[in-house]
Amino acid sequence: MFYSLSRLIRQVRRRKELGITLLLVLIVVAIGGNTLSFYLFESEANPDITIWDSIWYSVISVTTIGYGDFSAESLGARIGTAIFIVLIGLATFTTALGMAVDWVADLRHKERKGMGSVNARDHLVMVNFPNEGRVQQIIREYRRDPDHRSIDIVLVDNDVDELPFDLPDVSFVRGWPLDEDTYKRANLEHARQVMVLSPSHEDPRSDSLVASIAFVVHQVNPDVRVIAECLDSRHAVLFDSSANLSLVHGLEVVNNLFVQESQDSGALRLTQAITSNEIERNLASTVVQSTPPRTTYTNAAKVLLDHGVNLVGVIRDDSVHMDFDDIEVLRGDLLVYIGKSRLKPEEMDALLRQDDR
Repeated sequence: MFYSLSRLIRQVRRRKELGITLLLVLIVVAIGGNTLSFYLFESEANPDITIWDSIWYSVISVTTIGYGDFSAESLGARIGTAIFIVLIGLATFTTALGMAVDWVADLRHKERKGMGSVNARDHLVMVNFPNEGRVQQIIREYRRDPDHRSIDIVLVDNDVDELPFDLPDVSFVRGWPLDEDTYKRANLEHARQVMVLSPSHEDPRSDSLVASIAFVVHQVNPDVRVIAECLDSRHAVLFDSSANLSLVHGLEVVNNLFVQESQDSGALRLTQAITSNEIERNLASTVVQSTPPRTTYTNAAKVLLDHGVNLVGVIRDDSVHMDFDDIEVLRGDLLVYIGKSRLKPEEMDALLRQDDR
């Protein structure tokens, strides 16, 4: 009999749907049966006992708490307690606790292994895991900015068996990055941004994979902004079919910085400073949403500088302008500047309107 009971409990714990249903039925039977037996037998000796007292006694007993404010005195109530509480209730309750522990452990295991789905909203999806050090550095830098400090981050990769670190609000989804189901599990539909890292700086085919990932991402969510790493600027043509996408030529920028530092000492330190969220002032960008009174960027730069905003360049139609002479401010221009904070479009427009010359 003991073997049969143990086998039944194991089967119940393995088959969750059947187990939960059976446990609920047994708990109801245990509490209901003991409530009726306790009320029927104990109320004869103590008429003050109500049905609610019987329910309270049954619930407290089956959870093994036992306050002691009620106890079975009559033979019938004691037999009922032995059957419904000791034999049925306690076994059911302990089994339920075991299933709950198993469920939490299984859920945690799936999270670490990337086997589950995430319920994040307005989050960052980071695709590919080149190495732990680089991924952690990107996460730290991303969260140094006050506007992104509390944003959830979902890592997507197929080669990592288990997330090697445990950071708050960082989840992991393991899956092939060209499979739409992977992004459904990452809740890409409600994501704010997607970063696609190059899986390897040594593999010249990495750019084609990154371009394919960007295409699949926009198939799932056409409106999400994608920041993709492109190792070779000659491969930028691979990304021409992707809208709402920014390319980062990381290796090219690093090589340029090496040359600049060799020619002019200090350029590297300044670049490191303005591209990090760790310092008080850094690079930012804001789109001009409304056309201000007729003015050039030469005059606008002076107005912005009076308010602690150093205009570095203007991006218009994918062209970068750093010589502001005779360039009029137009709606849709992307202004890149160094400032203490990121200005909202309406804040930038208000500053530009201050120049009436």
